[in-house]
Amino acid sequence: MAEDNPLLKALPPELDYISYLTVLEYNLTAEQLPVLHGILQDTTLTANIGWDLVHLLLPLLPESQTCLQDVARLGNPREVVLKVTELLESLAIPNELPEDGEDQEELAEKLSELEVHEEDINRDQKEQSAVGDSIPSQDAVSREATEQNDRSSIPSKVMQFSALVDMLAILHPRIKTKHPSRFLSTSLQAVLPAYATLLKHDDTTETLLTLIKTFAGTKRPKLPPRKSSTQILTQPQAHNTSLSAPDPEGNDEPVTPEEEALQRKLLQSFLTFVVEGYMSSLPADDDVVAMSWSSRLRERLHSEKNIPGRRTLCEAFEHDEILHHRDSVIGRMLALARDLNLSPSDLLQTLTSQEEPPSTNDEPNDDLPSSASDVPHSRPGCLYLLCATIASTTLFHAPSSIPTLNAFPTYSSILSTLLSDPSSPSIGTESPSTIDALLFLGTHILETEGLGEQPEDDRVFTDTLRLLSLLSANTPFALLRYSAHTLTSQLLHAHPDDHVRLSFIKDTLEHCPYENLKASAVGWLKEEIISANTNTNNNKNNPADEKISVFATPTALESLGPHLILPTGQLSAEQFTANIPFFMAVLNFYYFVLCVPGLAERVGLDGVIDGEGWVSDLERGVGEFGGEGGGGGGRGEEGGQGGQGVDELGLLEGVIAMCREKMEERRL
Repeated sequence: MAEDNPLLKALPPELDYISYLTVLEYNLTAEQLPVLHGILQDTTLTANIGWDLVHLLLPLLPESQTCLQDVARLGNPREVVLKVTELLESLAIPNELPEDGEDQEELAEKLSELEVHEEDINRDQKEQSAVGDSIPSQDAVSREATEQNDRSSIPSKVMQFSALVDMLAILHPRIKTKHPSRFLSTSLQAVLPAYATLLKHDDTTETLLTLIKTFAGTKRPKLPPRKSSTQILTQPQAHNTSLSAPDPEGNDEPVTPEEEALQRKLLQSFLTFVVEGYMSSLPADDDVVAMSWSSRLRERLHSEKNIPGRRTLCEAFEHDEILHHRDSVIGRMLALARDLNLSPSDLLQTLTSQEEPPSTNDEPNDDLPSSASDVPHSRPGCLYLLCATIASTTLFHAPSSIPTLNAFPTYSSILSTLLSDPSSPSIGTESPSTIDALLFLGTHILETEGLGEQPEDDRVFTDTLRLLSLLSANTPFALLRYSAHTLTSQLLHAHPDDHVRLSFIKDTLEHCPYENLKASAVGWLKEEIISANTNTNNNKNNPADEKISVFATPTALESLGPHLILPTGQLSAEQFTANIPFFMAVLNFYYFVLCVPGLAERVGLDGVIDGEGWVSDLERGVGEFGGEGGGGGGRGEEGGQGGQGVDELGLLEGVIAMCREKMEERRL
């Protein structure tokens, strides 16, 4: 009977509020939630006890969702929002609560052990009755099993996170104070660490986007998605604040324009950090790297290079539900940025600012911002939003306002800000999403604006090239390596001064420790010679019209020759195998020059490379190290690498044979 229900019998004024909370703590179960929902409609009661109910209701999710909403609507908003913030901070502590699917096998094993233990007790209890006090009773075993089951039913962090964030969407609009940004700043700072621990769950991102949308308000009609997707969750309807109780401590003093600007900046900043978190959580492999913006842009701009019959990444993102969902989420984030008046120019200003952003590592309640200028944006988050704006036009042909971009100083500044120092071994190990976005941005700038006005100091140009070339050598993903190599080549060849280009190629061959990057430098040399000699042939009737490039004369090879030929006799088997990509690049270059009539004489090939002696040295190296199992000094016995070494030596032998044949033809 209702009269016997302890939640109803103990209602104030029967007990004071503190005592009634104690009754709730000991008697609140999932079955009692409908009763509690009715009780919480008393606004006076909920305003006094609501703040201390949140932690009691969280373990009863999802059944307690309605009661949590009651607390958010009718409790004291200032007290409840502080409690919600505290609980969000606790969710950021790793391993505090099991997540979905975690520890289930371990739990099942424990329960199985308890069942076996219970059978043993039943069988032996009579025989060991004399020492029965030392054996757990059947009731004790059952209680332990029940406790294990109770722990397994604790709602996941994701569910608790979503419920708490939903409460914030109701609570903050209810707070009426001269400085609501103080509550908003504290809450948002508590949300981000919790979100960082739950990034792998799509639900958490959806929850935060809905929160931002609620705070930002409706600025425009909702547009249909580009394609329906079962993975896109239906957004909940905006909370009806007319059903909420007023702030008992509130005042009607109007909020100043400065306070409104601060709140808007807080939401802008929060969005940029959410974008950064989401992008950093996207998986990367050799087939798809995060959003694959750089690869998709290259497919759009140079469709003639797409392999016939192979699905392009543009097609994959259009038809694959998981990949298409990424585009949809980024589209929602971009729409929210517009709602918050976070323009592409604002994003670019953050990216190019030379000032260090204010620290975001303070305790949530310390050093609350007093003005909009005190609130930092996430630089990676701004990069992603800027690239999303550009991609909406270049990939999806949507109208957008893109600020004026140039290679120098804009792009070079962004690169140096977001990448490690070129001397650092960590360059190329940054987030794949960041590298992809940077390569996408650079490709867009060069394709639309060209090199533009080059810097006065050539070191700025070469430093930018060095950063991009190191990405092409170090990043572990093939798609990003290719994009970085393509962009490096495009930027290098765009510089109008051939001596600057030659200097960078020489510096790479002479000082770069990466064999694959030195092989790229040989490719740049080949491309420069092709371009220079093509231009020379086109202008031979008017030699005064254009200056002859250094790459069309013997000067280039005279400068680079000592760095093209390695003394193979001084190399170990491992060193020889490691340099095979470089050997093949030089051989291919040598073969190309021999194949073009008259080119060897124009560039002075014979005066730099002793073809007979060098090719013979390579043949001896292949014969010597090939007999050691494919090079690498035992590589074949570790990690299955021997086969790869043998294959590379076989390819090298084939290229050597081609050069031999061409050398013989030239003698005839």
